Amino acid sequence: MPDPKPLVFADLDDTLFQTRRKMNGNAPHRQAAVAGNGDPRKSSFMTTQQSVLFDWLNSTTELIPVTARSGDAFSRVELPFHSWAIISNGAVILGPDGTPHADWAARTQDLLHPLADQMQDILDQGRSAARMHDIDIRSWIVTENDLATYVVFKLNEISEVSLMGLEALPIHAEGWTRHFNSETLALIPPGSGKAAATDYLHQHLNPDGTRPSLGFGDSLSDLHYMQGTDILMIPSRSQIAASL
Repeated sequence: MPDPKPLVFADLDDTLFQTRRKMNGNAPHRQAAVAGNGDPRKSSFMTTQQSVLFDWLNSTTELIPVTARSGDAFSRVELPFHSWAIISNGAVILGPDGTPHADWAARTQDLLHPLADQMQDILDQGRSAARMHDIDIRSWIVTENDLATYVVFKLNEISEVSLMGLEALPIHAEGWTRHFNSETLALIPPGSGKAAATDYLHQHLNPDGTRPSLGFGDSLSDLHYMQGTDILMIPSRSQIAASL
């Protein structure tokens, strides 16, 4: 008998949890993820409402994280997910046992391996432009099992001027998805991304279309995968909400 539970595809950072800096005066109720360097100022926390919402969704639906976090960063999330997971901006789909889905991994390898040199060029373009415009960033290519998946630029010091500069950073990457939210700019290759992975997993878990599905996210770029579901959910304080 098909699983009757609804499918919920949910972004993580700034949707189900956030760093202390973004908690808008709310007291941290529950630690959700540990920072890579162990700095509690950069770890992530839930409000009471987010914690209650997570527990409710996790017990009544099939809750699937859809995140830009790499495998390493996702491993530091402390929430007890027990289904599938989409990580690295859709480059990797993990099964319920935590291992990469073989068919999706093969597709990703074929798609992204030829783009390694272009990713390096995009990284070099961004770094050069940031130096020219005096924007203080750190930047890298997110890799999974030595496969380059997407490019990230992140501000070291946040100000109105630096945010505007990062958003407008001149990088030539025709056809690539340009995601900007808060202090992060990511460039994601064509054919890759959260939407492609969500569509694939949605078909895999709901082939006859009888299970209701919900998309939960905060960024305008999250709308690409959210619009493939039946119902959209957004935090009231989010990039999507601010655009309405």
